[in-house]
Amino acid sequence: MPADLKSFYPDLADFRLQSSIVIFHQRFSTNTVPKWHLVQPFRYLAHNGEINTITSNREWARARSCKFASQLLPDMADAAPYVNESGSDSSSLDNMLELLLAGGMDLFRAMRLLIPPAWQNHPLMDEDLRAFYDFNSMYMEPWDGPAGLVMSDGRFAACGLDRNGLRPARYVMTQDGLITLGSEVGLWDYAPDEVLAKGRVGPGELLVVDTYTGKLWRNFEIDDELKIQHPYKEWLAQNCLNLQPLNSVRDEDVSPFNLNGEGLDAYLKLFGYSFEEIEQQLLVMGEGGQEPVMAMGDDTPLAVLSSKPRSFYDYFRQKFAQVTNPAIDPLRERHVMSLISRVGREHSVFYETYRQSHRVQFDSPALLPSDFAQLMALDEAYYRTQIISLNYQPDEGLQAALERVCHQAIEAARDGVVQLVLSDRDIQKDCLPIPAAMAVGAIQRLLVAEQLRCDTNLLVETASVRNSHHLAVLLGFGATAVYPYLAYELLAERLAQKQLSGSLRQLFSNYREALNKGLLKVMSKMGISTVSSYRCSKLFDLVGVHTEIADFCFQGVEPRIEGVGFAEVEADLLRLSQQAWSPLPISFGGLLKHQSQEEYHCFNPDVVLSLQKAVKSGEYTDYQHFSRLVSERPAAQLRDLLQLTEGDGAIALDAVESESSLYPRFDTAAMSIGALSPEAHQTLAIAMNRLGGRSNSGEGAKMPGALWMKEIPRSNRWLQDALASPLII
Repeated sequence: MPADLKSFYPDLADFRLQSSIVIFHQRFSTNTVPKWHLVQPFRYLAHNGEINTITSNREWARARSCKFASQLLPDMADAAPYVNESGSDSSSLDNMLELLLAGGMDLFRAMRLLIPPAWQNHPLMDEDLRAFYDFNSMYMEPWDGPAGLVMSDGRFAACGLDRNGLRPARYVMTQDGLITLGSEVGLWDYAPDEVLAKGRVGPGELLVVDTYTGKLWRNFEIDDELKIQHPYKEWLAQNCLNLQPLNSVRDEDVSPFNLNGEGLDAYLKLFGYSFEEIEQQLLVMGEGGQEPVMAMGDDTPLAVLSSKPRSFYDYFRQKFAQVTNPAIDPLRERHVMSLISRVGREHSVFYETYRQSHRVQFDSPALLPSDFAQLMALDEAYYRTQIISLNYQPDEGLQAALERVCHQAIEAARDGVVQLVLSDRDIQKDCLPIPAAMAVGAIQRLLVAEQLRCDTNLLVETASVRNSHHLAVLLGFGATAVYPYLAYELLAERLAQKQLSGSLRQLFSNYREALNKGLLKVMSKMGISTVSSYRCSKLFDLVGVHTEIADFCFQGVEPRIEGVGFAEVEADLLRLSQQAWSPLPISFGGLLKHQSQEEYHCFNPDVVLSLQKAVKSGEYTDYQHFSRLVSERPAAQLRDLLQLTEGDGAIALDAVESESSLYPRFDTAAMSIGALSPEAHQTLAIAMNRLGGRSNSGEGAKMPGALWMKEIPRSNRWLQDALASPLII
């Protein structure tokens, strides 16, 4: 506790120890158990909040190890890995800041690279400043999240805030030259007439004090200093390519439309499309520009328990922000979010030169047909391209085929390929497609291990992607961009058959816009603002996948429960292949709505009607019928795999524990004010008070209710309980 600090660090009270700078961080462990590997202080900074992008940041730190080269540290490679992966997110950020400063980067640029403001959609930003951020964004993704940081390198004392400004940072300047900055004002007892100025650090801003000169650097002064270091705007104008937008390409370049009739049906069946999915999802996205609104909940079996071949993407469950790392509203906070993606070869972040400005930039990682065609036509001198087929002969085996594809990718990267295209387009009757997610995850892992990821980009041309979840999985495991060609083929074919209205440009634009909105929604659930920070984040749970697949393809993601291995996935691919080349029609589906002979639904009409009948009649036989339908259903959820073990006999009533001894063991866990309101805290505390249990206020203490209890009428029990309950301070 703060009061005990002087007992542990007596040197702080020694008059011989003097400093112009003091940085400290004090927190309450409201949702974590204190552990030594999470301890502070760090070397340069203290951090309030969470870095929601930490898994992506650590992955890219590994990938860029070979790119961190500086003349000041010729033996820098001997210090790798530079960022720890076992400590807190704060310590990893501190590691990266230390690396940048040790390599010769100044504090201003280092902090602007790590915690940049929301520059992409800022309508009033100076163009030279925008060029500075644009140039540097190629070599460092934002360490994003609700973060307030204070730091010092011994000369500068600085504070920075995340792009959303979700953590407060308020300062007070007094007439004697003292500046105090913290998450709250009033950190010390200054008199009102001593105050020279008060203010706050805004979203994405920096405030820096130079203790050598006494200069106070405000945000605009720092930006003015950075933007003139190099002619960033001129460099980008000469070397940065932007893909031609859809509304300006020629009519003949808009549509792929290479498939129709039986050929299109074979693709649809091979990749598991259903009539229901096409009509109620994909076509709706093409016509309306957004994903369809559906009921909450999913009462179909987990993919591993399904009797039908399921998309491999169904084995992934998206993670979401919890407790104090809040989600983002992708509608009202759209200005802080960005899907801008880039293709090109990375260089050392410690140098800023003309040749480092070569890159191709596009507004979304979901590629249109015209986008993909432009990328394939780029100059081979800077953007050499190679296509690797994901199709394989069944005799080869899925695992062996995956290993072969990985070897081809590694050799291509070593040979100087900048755009590595993983494609499942050219299907054949005797071939099976490797699931794109498996290929991306495995190749990403090996490219990072071989220090080749920053020299090449993973473009995925796949028929398997048709919604934002599929897109998010591929990006989350390393894809640079994704071209869902079969969705565009289907939209073009339906328009040609006059089943859709409008123009092809509008349909394609609407579909891509729906993917963008869905991807922003997925990112916002984890409080992540930019797709560059979401890429390689691996923010998924694997449910029902064997560790042999997880270890090879999705390193760092632990399966919640094991299940299908390479053999089982290949068996599903074989079933789909047999259907694809047969005269059977496309499956109806039944995942979205119950359909006889299709996917099982826990709340099917038989279950619902039998429940209603049992409730209305009150007959025990009717309830038994309902109970059998539920308890004897096909395994749909993990709990259906459990079975109660019968005991040897009944327990005597006098052996059952009494409520008076049971309730005191109840407790409510600590939750901060960011998660629960004071009223919710009080209600939980009231319940524990009445039961004799224990409550935890989180960040705060008990109100001194005992002092006032005698003044409250005995009849007003709620108020008595409330005054004896915790409040958030």
